[in-house]
Amino acid sequence: MLEAQRYWQSAKEDAAMQDEHEFIWRAMLATVDVELPGGRVLDAGCNRGGFLRLLVREAGIDAGFGYDPAAGAIADARRLSGQLPLTFEVADTVPAGWEGFDVAFSHEVLYLVHDLSAHAVAIHRSLAPGAAYYAVMGVHAGSPGMAEWRAENAERLNLPPLYSLDEVVGAFAAVGFRAAASRLKIGFVPLSDHARSFPAGLEYFYEHKVMLRFQK
Repeated sequence: MLEAQRYWQSAKEDAAMQDEHEFIWRAMLATVDVELPGGRVLDAGCNRGGFLRLLVREAGIDAGFGYDPAAGAIADARRLSGQLPLTFEVADTVPAGWEGFDVAFSHEVLYLVHDLSAHAVAIHRSLAPGAAYYAVMGVHAGSPGMAEWRAENAERLNLPPLYSLDEVVGAFAAVGFRAAASRLKIGFVPLSDHARSFPAGLEYFYEHKVMLRFQK
């Protein structure tokens, strides 16, 4: 389901991207309305595992599980996790036997998924009753410039059609989730070489990059 993530950048490029994402991860932690200490957490499309490492060190989770179809990313995630209570697998959906999670996360994964319904079912099965999946999504039909970006990258990344937020919410509601949405609690936005141009970047992060909450 995450076929587009099989595109693998160099380790240097990916490390830079991961470093740049930290301000988003911290905004995610500031936005969620769930108690994380002592929890079991799933990260869908975990890349090199940086978000889960942050959750262990700063949010006090007991265990984290991450999957990603990019074998190189998972190899790095395992190496970088050291003795932390983290488990990583190469997979394009929730691995068999991974269940009972207190919370699940993803960051810019939903726009890569070719079958949203199958993804919603897999996440639903993996969560404990009452648990929530927090999915951050800025690449959607309502986000300015994304149609052009998709047209330029669709073949290289094997992208599905550009989803609207309503389409995403509908797919998750259809399998029994209760949906809600929030702006991310973002402070300063790094204006690095990878960020969207200023001031359009601020509008993107403050207005169009949203956190969707799907509660089981």
